Amino acid sequence: MSTAAVAPRAFMLAGSGGALCAVYFEPRAGVAPLGDVLVVPAFAEEMNRCRAMVALQARALAELGVGTLVVDPHGTGDSAGEFSQASWAQWRQDLLLAVAWLDAHGKGCRALLALRLGAIMAAELVRECPRVSQLVLWQPVLSGKTFYTQFLRIRLAAEMNQPDRIKSTNELRAMSAQGQLVEVSGYEVGPTLAAELDGLNFDLSACAERLAIDWFEVQTDAEASLAPASQKTIDTLRSSVASLHAQAVTGPAFWHVHEREVAPALIAATAMRVGNWVAAPPPGPVERDCPAEVANPTELPLFLPCGPDSLSACLHQGAPAAKRGVVIVVAGGPQYRAGAHRQFVSLARKLAGVGHPVLRFDLRGMGDSTGSYLGFEHSAPDIRAAIDGLLARQADLREVVLVGECESASGILFYAWQDQRVTGVVLVNPWVRTAEGQAQVILKDYYLDRLRSPAFWRKLRSGEFRLGESLLSLLDVVRAYVRGKRMFAKSSLGHVKDDLAGMPLPVKTATGLSRFHGRVMLLMSGHDYIAREFDEVTAASRAWDGLLESERVVRKEVDGADHTFSKRAWKDSASDAVVAWVDSW
Repeated sequence: MSTAAVAPRAFMLAGSGGALCAVYFEPRAGVAPLGDVLVVPAFAEEMNRCRAMVALQARALAELGVGTLVVDPHGTGDSAGEFSQASWAQWRQDLLLAVAWLDAHGKGCRALLALRLGAIMAAELVRECPRVSQLVLWQPVLSGKTFYTQFLRIRLAAEMNQPDRIKSTNELRAMSAQGQLVEVSGYEVGPTLAAELDGLNFDLSACAERLAIDWFEVQTDAEASLAPASQKTIDTLRSSVASLHAQAVTGPAFWHVHEREVAPALIAATAMRVGNWVAAPPPGPVERDCPAEVANPTELPLFLPCGPDSLSACLHQGAPAAKRGVVIVVAGGPQYRAGAHRQFVSLARKLAGVGHPVLRFDLRGMGDSTGSYLGFEHSAPDIRAAIDGLLARQADLREVVLVGECESASGILFYAWQDQRVTGVVLVNPWVRTAEGQAQVILKDYYLDRLRSPAFWRKLRSGEFRLGESLLSLLDVVRAYVRGKRMFAKSSLGHVKDDLAGMPLPVKTATGLSRFHGRVMLLMSGHDYIAREFDEVTAASRAWDGLLESERVVRKEVDGADHTFSKRAWKDSASDAVVAWVDSW
C-alpha cells in the first residue's frame, strides 16, 4: 500500500464543550467512492493504544475509495476539556456532529468503525443516523458494567501493597455515588460518566433490520475463534439484521498490551469486507446542522513533512512574540502524541498558558504519522522535522527545549548536541537499560523487598516456594550484576569524533549529554524501575562520571510516582516543575 497517495486533513470542529480535534483520511483519487466511515473510539488508555491501528486501517480503506474520519470526543486525545468533565451523553453528541460533518463535506457517513466499548456507542448512534447502514466492530464490548468493573480493577491491582488501599470495586462505585472523582491509571472518571457506564449495554433492537454488520475479534491463539459470549449475541442478531459476518483473526491484543503492536490480519480482513461494498449513493441533504470548523484554533492539528513521510502533530500556540518554544517527543510503545493518560496534552497546555509555544508529534510509524517506526535510536530526522515545523509557525522563536520520557529522552540525548537551536532538554526517566543494569536494580530492589515481605516468609514456611528455581534465577542475576560492574568500570566517554551508533547504550547516552552544552532538567519518578536503573547505571559507569554534577543539570524527583505520573498529584507536580524550569531562564 502506498501511503504517499493518502493525504489526511487535520482540523478542529466546534463542539458543544469546545474544539474537537478531527483527522479526515481522504479516499484515494481515481477510485470510485464507497462512502465514509466514522471511527467510534475505545475508552481511556485503550483509545491511545488503538491509534496506530486506526490510522493504518484508514489508509487501507482510502485505497479502496473509503474516507475515514477520526474525531476525539470532549476531554480525550487532542480535543478541548478534561476527561474528568466528560460524559457518555456528550461524547454521543460530539460523534453525531462528526456524522453531520461527513454528510456535508465528505462522501456521506455510511458506516461506523467501533472499537471495544465504542461498539455500545455505535449501537446508540445508528438509531439517530438512518443513513448509516454498515457497522464494523473490533473486539466489541457488550456490557458497560462488566467493562467498567474490569477498568476499576486496574486501580485495585496498583494499590495491592498499600496499607490504606481500596479493597473492592464497590468502594470505588460508592465514591462515585457520593459525587467524587474516581482516579484509575491516570484517568479521573466523574460521577456522571461512572453512572452512565454502569447502565450501558449493546442493543440494536431499534434499527437492526437495516444494518449489515462485520464483527471481528482478535485472538493470540493460531486457532482463533470467537468468544462464547460474542457467539451467543451473534446468533441472536442473525435473525434480525440485514446481514452479519463474524470472523476471528490471529494477532496481538493491541488495545491492551504495553508495547506497540499491530494486527495486520485484522486490517486485511476489514479491508476485504469493505471492498465488497457497492458504490455509495450521493449523500443528499444534511439531516442536522453541520458543525463549523474552528477558523483560528489556539491548538492546531497539522501534518509536517519528514522526507517522504508526514508527521502528525498538534501545535499549542503561545505568546505571539515568544522566544522559547518546546517540542515534546513521545516515547515508543503504544502511545501517540497525547501521551499516556494525556499527560503531554496537560503539560503542553500549561506551557502555552505561560507563553511558550509547544509542538507535540508522532514519530514515523506511530499514531497518525506515516512511514515505519524505526525506534528511538533513529528518531533524529523526526525531531529535526518537528523543530522545523514549530519554527516555521512561530517565526520569533530563537531557541527550543526538547522534552522526552523514557526512550524518547535517550533519543533526545543522541540528537540535541547536533542542533544549535536546542538550548535545553527535559529528560524524564531516561532509558539506559541493559541486562547488566537491570540486574543491579533487581538485586537491590526486588530481592531485598522480597526478603522484607512477610508474605515471602509465609510462602517459604508453607512449602509453596520453589527454592531450586529461585536460586537458579538469582544466580543468573548475580552473574549479570558482576558482569555489569566490570563493564561499567571500564566504560568511558566516546571520543569527540566517534560515531554514537556503535556504542553501548549507557555510553551512548552519556556521550550525547557530554556533547550537549545547554541546560538539562532530569525529572525522575520516585517509584519506577526505569528511573532506578538510570541511577544505578550512571553511578556505576565511568562514562557518567561528573556529568550529572554539572551546574547546568537540575534534578527533580517526584516522590512515590510511577513511570508515567499516573496520579493527578504526581502529574501536577511533574508538569509544574517542568513549566517553572522552562520559564525560569
